[in-house]
Amino acid sequence: MLKGTIDLHKFNYFLGLVREIGGWDFLYRYLVRAFYKITKLNQKMVLFNNVEMTLPYDSRFGTEIFLKGSKLDWGSEIILHRFLDINKDFIDVGANIGYYSLLAAPSSNQVYAFEPDPRMVEHLKRNLSQFHNCHILEEALFSEPGTMDLNLNSMPELNSLVRHSPQEKKVTVKVNTLDKLMSDYPLLSVSCIKTDAEGADFDILMGGKNLLIRDQPLVLSEIYPTTKLLEFIKSIEFTCFAFVKSKDENGDNCLPKFMKIETKPTNFRIKMIFLVPNRLLSRFEELKDV
Repeated sequence: MLKGTIDLHKFNYFLGLVREIGGWDFLYRYLVRAFYKITKLNQKMVLFNNVEMTLPYDSRFGTEIFLKGSKLDWGSEIILHRFLDINKDFIDVGANIGYYSLLAAPSSNQVYAFEPDPRMVEHLKRNLSQFHNCHILEEALFSEPGTMDLNLNSMPELNSLVRHSPQEKKVTVKVNTLDKLMSDYPLLSVSCIKTDAEGADFDILMGGKNLLIRDQPLVLSEIYPTTKLLEFIKSIEFTCFAFVKSKDENGDNCLPKFMKIETKPTNFRIKMIFLVPNRLLSRFEELKDV
């Protein structure tokens, strides 16, 4: 039963990629990627900001990066890149093999990449070693500092502090908070934050409320825009925007639409959302119809 569920998940995953990328483009890129998997060679590619990235041959996340190019998150990374500040810092929560950290490094003062999975750290170090302003922190972020069990999924991008499965191994990891970083790094001044923490994103934001208010960073997060989240960001004068696709059967074949999210979505699929501080609101309003 478990194997059948996993196989169905993989089938649906690849079917979604085919619809999103296009049949022939998907086939070509998939065959190129398959060569590296078969030969067990790590693959190199150049990101849209002209930075080279090494994709481990056995990384599903690496495969997705190669297949989608600069549209891994429907183009959200392109918008995030526009708002980086060379005089301010970038925080990458759930850095994995370093995709967002590499996009941010040339355009940021310092990059703080959080990755608690020991299996990913060597890949992350390899990718970020080309920049002297990148700092790898082998710990997780949450609402309170301390230690927690991290569920280690066979696909590391699905690791979670809050989603547990008896079939998966666990490792105890150090946990910090965004707010505590202000005292850990007195010179910290944040322009942008990315979080991808498989269910822990809201707790991470709650543990960073003071930092969010102080620095007013642009946040790109995997979190779903629930009523609870929308009420929280409204209380600190942030606004939600996202690329969305229709939930109907033709939604996967359509280009995502960029829009403001004011209530919990019911007819749209969302991959990542922007939490936009008031200082950037007018610029995001201009992006609404792009």
